[in-house]
Amino acid sequence: MKKVIGAIILLLSIAFLGILALRIWNIEVVSMQTIIRSSATLFILGIAIFILLIGYGFFFNESSKKYDKSVGNKAHPRL
Repeated sequence: MKKVIGAIILLLSIAFLGILALRIWNIEVVSMQTIIRSSATLFILGIAIFILLIGYGFFFNESSKKYDKSVGNKAHPRL
């Protein structure tokens, strides 16, 4: 998962640098306002995903109920 996220970030960085290089030569593929708006949208989506992951871990992750605690002291088999 870390490699996939890293690859996505790398591709987005290369795309942004390419668009920036085109802007230096006054070649406008997309406007800077569109880039800023899309970056803000991605940032908001990232925050939302982070909040949902925290909420999922806090409310729905009950891993202790999946193990039989009456057997053994160190390793508990799954139910």
